[in-house]
Amino acid sequence: MVDFGKKITKSCGDDLEAGETVLAGTFVQPPGAIRRQVTFGAIGGVVGAVVGDKMAQKRANENPVADEGIVVDIPPGKAVLGITDRRFLVFGHSTMSGKPKGLNAAVPLDQVAAITHESGKLTGKLLVTFADGTSIDFDVVKTAKPGPFVEAFHAATGR
Repeated sequence: MVDFGKKITKSCGDDLEAGETVLAGTFVQPPGAIRRQVTFGAIGGVVGAVVGDKMAQKRANENPVADEGIVVDIPPGKAVLGITDRRFLVFGHSTMSGKPKGLNAAVPLDQVAAITHESGKLTGKLLVTFADGTSIDFDVVKTAKPGPFVEAFHAATGR
């Protein structure tokens, strides 16, 4: 299994503050993206999966989550999320290498009210709620280690 915390430290260490430590990371997709990829993949193989992925990305970009609050700073689409001892981080995701790329958003942990994970058989939902009441949800596969990601948030915040 991929350790996204290590990938963040290695690929995006320059985006961390001095002395900041990455506690955990995970890979997420917009709601419904995984289902569309599986459906199109079953219908059209690799080409179908790529088409399903592109459609999910287009839909995420066309449907912003909210028009105010902290959540506005979180870009739609696939992302690598990180929890450090100080911040909740959102990075882009390289389709070719799977590595995080470019810090897209950083939110101090005191502005993150909760991070929860609802597990399914192969995929689940990750919900991030901010102190201002806004929230964003993602699809996440089990192999991306969403449980340890949520546990790292609880350990860092005591919540």
